Amino acid sequence: MAELDRPIFAIGMPRSGTTWIGKILDSHPRTLYRHEPDTWRRLDAVPLFAAPEPTPEQAAYLREFVASMPSMRADRVCGKRPIFPKAYASGYAVRKFAALSLAQKALGRAGVDLEAPLPPQPGGNEPYRLAMKSIESLGRLGVWRASVADGRYVLIVRHPCGYVSSVLRGEAQKRFGHNEAAHDYELLGMACETPQARGHGLTLDALKAMTPAERLAWRWVIFNEKAADETRDAADVYRLYYEKLCADPPGEARRLFEFCGLDWNPQSEAFVSSSTSTTRSDYYSVFKDPLGSAWGWRKELDPKDAERVLAIVRRSEIAAPYFSGESWNRAA
Repeated sequence: MAELDRPIFAIGMPRSGTTWIGKILDSHPRTLYRHEPDTWRRLDAVPLFAAPEPTPEQAAYLREFVASMPSMRADRVCGKRPIFPKAYASGYAVRKFAALSLAQKALGRAGVDLEAPLPPQPGGNEPYRLAMKSIESLGRLGVWRASVADGRYVLIVRHPCGYVSSVLRGEAQKRFGHNEAAHDYELLGMACETPQARGHGLTLDALKAMTPAERLAWRWVIFNEKAADETRDAADVYRLYYEKLCADPPGEARRLFEFCGLDWNPQSEAFVSSSTSTTRSDYYSVFKDPLGSAWGWRKELDPKDAERVLAIVRRSEIAAPYFSGESWNRAA
């Protein structure tokens, strides 16, 4: 296995465009991509709202986790479509993995439990870049950086109304197999212990008295403020606003690749083009009209809920671009 070089971490809240951005990174011929590996293998040794200074045990644990990612084979981590050709693997190996992955999924639905196939791996001297995307580790961004100091970190931010609207829609459609985010009082209680929540005077009792949209707005504030506070002015962190990517997909994707140290290539250019020129109705699809996806909340979210969300986030520095007149932003 080739030595890991500057692993790439794309981290954001759920329903924030993270899957699309992860697949843009995966489209590069030399990335070895892992989709939400910390959801599949929980990082139990590191709290969801971890202090930015790791203990020696936490730092070693996170580095071991990174080292283990190339050999992960769970389909939910390695088999997220589309599957791209890779410079370090033959076309046959990639096609074989794609076919075996589909077969394993089909047999699983029929009740036959088979081990997931191992995706193509780089050879001993093949250069590659490990890349992962996560919706679990936004509150751990500081401790990740301190533990894996040579990483490249992408902090993904979506408009809070877009996040709230998408989560409420998903919950209404019973898309999530866990506690509804707006009523996840265990997580909200942990969030209230952060310096960011204390700075806003938040308590769990106060959150319980709010509407679901308001609780989700505060969830957005706490997670994103914690990540922003722990990475402000950091040269190894790229703050990527989803709406900016939607306004100029090829231009922003190029800037993302430049930050990560990846060259722009025809395969990635083709994926960015195809993913933004075709719309699929699936809730988790990466093929969508970008501007429709970015700003659909204006028609979908109850106007009173939108007002409540904006009133909460207006105080937050990380939301400031949404109240500006920048060309990529429709003024909030």
